[in-house]
Amino acid sequence: MKNVIPKWILLLFTFALTSANLFAAEYSEYIDADYSSEINTTTNDMQKAKPEDIGKLQGNMEGNTGEGDSYFSLDFRNDGTVTIKKQFSGNNLTEEKTWNTKGTSLEIISDKGSEIHDFDGKQLKYVKSETYSVEMGTKTLMLIENHKGLSFMHLIGVLLGLMFLNELFRRYKWAAYLFFGLIPLIMIPIWMDNGIVYWFRWVKLYSVVMACVWFVAIRYTKLGTFKFVVFIAAAFLAVNIFEAVTQDFSLGFLPNTLNAIAGILSIITLSKWKNIGPDKSKHKDMVWPAMTMFWIIAYDIWNFTFVYLNFPGHAAFHFMVLLSCTLPILPKQGAWLQARAFTLGIWMMYLFTFGSFVDSVIVELPRNYNLMMFFAIFSIVANLAYALYHFRYVLTGKAPKNFRVGQDETEEVNKTEQVV
Repeated sequence: MKNVIPKWILLLFTFALTSANLFAAEYSEYIDADYSSEINTTTNDMQKAKPEDIGKLQGNMEGNTGEGDSYFSLDFRNDGTVTIKKQFSGNNLTEEKTWNTKGTSLEIISDKGSEIHDFDGKQLKYVKSETYSVEMGTKTLMLIENHKGLSFMHLIGVLLGLMFLNELFRRYKWAAYLFFGLIPLIMIPIWMDNGIVYWFRWVKLYSVVMACVWFVAIRYTKLGTFKFVVFIAAAFLAVNIFEAVTQDFSLGFLPNTLNAIAGILSIITLSKWKNIGPDKSKHKDMVWPAMTMFWIIAYDIWNFTFVYLNFPGHAAFHFMVLLSCTLPILPKQGAWLQARAFTLGIWMMYLFTFGSFVDSVIVELPRNYNLMMFFAIFSIVANLAYALYHFRYVLTGKAPKNFRVGQDETEEVNKTEQVV
């Protein structure tokens, strides 16, 4: 019976991968930038451009390398007006405009002195039910009607799905090798067809995927006995943080600058990476014994703030991504880096495959300058507090009694060895 269970899981896992690949291939035609020009408009389609049918459209447009994304929300009303929200970088704009129809397309008319000009002189072309597209220079913005119920169900599904897959890859090395070794290769044609053009996104994806494979190799091969190998494991995390720090600094807004400083504090408080390696538990988790819960929470605050400031449309999703790797490691916090890599890699591959669907179920979070400053200050205070405690311990040997800031490493190693 013990050997049968993994076989059934393997069968289910293989079926899921095949289904996802077929679904992605089928679904990609709806997010092809050229698809809107190939639609055969029917008489029924001509009736779609009505406010009661349109409702609230939303979309997310990828920014250039080193820039954040732009999130758009368009709330159409039957009196011929529309409320447009645009969130990007350090800006939060909301304006009232008017709209009318031109065949199956929509036209938005701006008043004099308006700040949102993205739709001026452009047509929102009807693509299919609840979906419009608009050309933004070399890019195509897909605007899809939002359904709150589905959006919140999807949000919970992201959390549960990531936690389940993280546990699967933690327990079965073949599942991890198959997912992170095979899928990133066979999905390249579909991902290239989904309009992801900037090299930074691809580098980000494959660096995380490489980290996942690297961590599995540390757990199950002799690679983990070499110091340079475990140094690279720690470097994956440090470089990942540094990439975000450079983006925050490049944007130059005060909240971004404060959060960038918090990111630097997060990097310099990483310690004792030489002890990274597989523990003696049944599943040989890769643990970083000196990784503390205080550091993890401060990192989570910093990372959520980074996404909130730079990628506002995906902030709610990323909160769940962070939660999915923090909750499972509460009994064994040293395993956080492993869980973080797995869940982030899964999420990025999901986003590359079903990006248009994800944009249709965005859960919009409140965003204004005061909130941006609040999260930025929260981020720098949390990371500064940890840094002060950490370096106080490093320099004086004094540490708090109730939480770890780098002390009691031997005790933590013994604990992780006993946890299954």
